[in-house]
Amino acid sequence: MAVDSSNRGHTPAFVGHLTGCQSALYAFICALLGGAEGAGDVLQETNIVLWNKAADYDPARPFLPWAYTFARFQVLAWRKKQSRDRLVLDDDLLDRVADDFVALDVTAEKQLEALEGCLSKLPPPQRELLDSRYTKGEPVNEIAVRMGRDENVVSASLYRIRKTLMRCVESTLGQEARS
Repeated sequence: MAVDSSNRGHTPAFVGHLTGCQSALYAFICALLGGAEGAGDVLQETNIVLWNKAADYDPARPFLPWAYTFARFQVLAWRKKQSRDRLVLDDDLLDRVADDFVALDVTAEKQLEALEGCLSKLPPPQRELLDSRYTKGEPVNEIAVRMGRDENVVSASLYRIRKTLMRCVESTLGQEARS
């Protein structure tokens, strides 16, 4: 398949969406194929189609569900080529798996957006504590030593921050659902 070399629709935002969703697309393709065999090839074909369809993308709509549509068609094309294999999912089952995956991903995307908003509301010391533990992967005992606190106090603080974030995310998603 030839790649469109013109610059139609290839905005920095589009390129960012395309590169940022590679893991999600790969997981989606693996789910539809029932494994990783052929997933790399299907992902490459999907990327080519997405690149060629860049001008058709509406930036006002979520990128990933749009990309999943093309990935689904590429999976179907790959499966058609592989139809002689014994382990091929039924087309109806493939559609159900794809629909479930898209629904889960939209939910996860909303949860992630809510979490990012809630994180931004935390005071800097709490954000720094979360960053040390979960971004940098520092063990609780090392954080406690560095902060001059007891390990149990640090663990309890992390627990309270997680609970606060959970309530904030649930509240944010609840407000969105009512809107």
